[in-house]
Amino acid sequence: MAECAISPNLGGFARVHELTDLTSNRTFAGKIIPRSRLTTSDQRKKLYREIEIHEPLAHKHVVRFQHFFKDEHNVYIVLEYCPRKSLVHVLKNRKVLTEPEVRYFLAQLVDGVKYIHSQGVMHRDLKLGNMFLSDQMHVKIGDFGLAAKAYLHLNNHDGSKKITVCGTPNYIAPEVLNMKGHGFEADVWAIGCIMYAMLAGCPPFETSSLSDTYHRITNNIYTIPEGVSEPAQKLIQWLLRPRPQDRPTLEQILTHEFFTSGYYPRQLSPTCCYSAPRFYSKSPDRESDATNKLTAMVANINIDPPPQRTKTPRSPAGSPLHKPQPASSLGKSSFPQAFRQRIHSVLCPDTAGLKKGKMGTTMLLHRTLARAVEEISDVASEVNPPPVNGLCVPFVTKWIDYSNKYGFGFQLSDHSVGVLFNDTTRISYSANRQRVEYHDINGKVSVFTPASIPPTLEDRFYVLKYFANYMEENLNEGGDLEMQQEAMRRKQCIPTMKRWVRTNQAIVMQLSCSTLQVNFLSDHTKMVVNCERPSEPLLMYINEERKGMTYSLNELARVGCSPAIRSRIQYALNTLQDLIKIQQQQQV
Repeated sequence: MAECAISPNLGGFARVHELTDLTSNRTFAGKIIPRSRLTTSDQRKKLYREIEIHEPLAHKHVVRFQHFFKDEHNVYIVLEYCPRKSLVHVLKNRKVLTEPEVRYFLAQLVDGVKYIHSQGVMHRDLKLGNMFLSDQMHVKIGDFGLAAKAYLHLNNHDGSKKITVCGTPNYIAPEVLNMKGHGFEADVWAIGCIMYAMLAGCPPFETSSLSDTYHRITNNIYTIPEGVSEPAQKLIQWLLRPRPQDRPTLEQILTHEFFTSGYYPRQLSPTCCYSAPRFYSKSPDRESDATNKLTAMVANINIDPPPQRTKTPRSPAGSPLHKPQPASSLGKSSFPQAFRQRIHSVLCPDTAGLKKGKMGTTMLLHRTLARAVEEISDVASEVNPPPVNGLCVPFVTKWIDYSNKYGFGFQLSDHSVGVLFNDTTRISYSANRQRVEYHDINGKVSVFTPASIPPTLEDRFYVLKYFANYMEENLNEGGDLEMQQEAMRRKQCIPTMKRWVRTNQAIVMQLSCSTLQVNFLSDHTKMVVNCERPSEPLLMYINEERKGMTYSLNELARVGCSPAIRSRIQYALNTLQDLIKIQQQQQV
């Protein structure tokens, strides 16, 4: 039996442990209460009331009560195990959550509370620490130590009202403090405090003094941080109305504009416990850290984003591409149908500034890969041909996804950097930091020195510099640069990001220099295809040790290649097919 760091209940009377049933290998949470601490009648009544209330509850968003027993030393309560701990742990790691996440968690909380209330139970201690998370990131309401039955009498509506002052100070409703009697509406108030805390990082009335906190609660004094969307503000204000009868019902919460106007994810990855998720739908969501220097300095940049966060090398997000990776697993369609419907928010057309009769780079890459796949399929080989020497392929070595607010930043193998903003404008910085290129929404290019940036571009230039500094200080190189830098520095024009997209298996990036790069998430391998010289396309494969080898794609097609490269070429081809279909739909 291994002790588990889950918050203790019963005011310190219990410790929670991780229990394993050796006969079935199932894991449970075990609340163990020493009988020596149940010395008073009130303490014993409180414990057995919790058991009486919790035991019959059965709902997908309520921690399941499994069993209880006692011996001469302890009382044991066996509960459903929630391996992701609670939302208080998530908030400790994340500081604040995105609005799509808040919709996800809040809807499940409301669903669970609706069930609890339907059973005549007031929870009376709803808070982040009592919102546990299952392995699938489903909310499970727990800790019924302060719960009470609301006995409704036909002839006395107030029969459901309790006058006991109980709960966690930051979440206590004003009617509880005033001891005027409270009912189910006190749980609705707590839901408002929880929603606020997820968006702001702390409960709305929290202070360093208990008396000050109570003063703010009773006088309804709180401030909603800047950046919270208007629908979210309105729902918080409704939930936190001082008079219980003025608060929404649980049904009204779920039909509020906050839930109907923004992106509502149906599932969250466990990586959300420590890093922000990556969505593909436009959302009015704000960046999590309202005091972030970047947010403060460039708040005037107006960009509609899909909410995502910084990528770090320590916690890559996304579903893994499981090893081994045969062609059968990587050759499937890159984008599911639901994803295709959202992908428009992170793609930009390939036709801006395209002259009539000239093939777009996406079509060129697709044609090149399609021909290679067709020819490779006729060649049986388990090894790759010798690599070419002296030919270098530009590729992305670092990237930072800040598209929830601004855009996608990246560093190339020659240390030049760029940003693709959410409005499809681009700004780039040369490797020697002497040249700045700006591509407007129509594709027109303007060139500046850092000292001659016009006032209209100062904010975007600041974002570029911020991203460059962040990537330099915090992110590792994505490949071996020994053979890259000198050749890349000879180029005059700085490559830009044409488009990027994230699937459940990879990050796909297309550069303006006729280059497609696919970063596979699980094993950190990368494949880069370059068609700057259409008759002599190149393919670079970077393995798990970040060692890159460049091959002639024509030679790979002629003599064959390893299954690892073959499957990745097929995956890239399928991805391009989806991009082309979406691009064609955009042009209709």
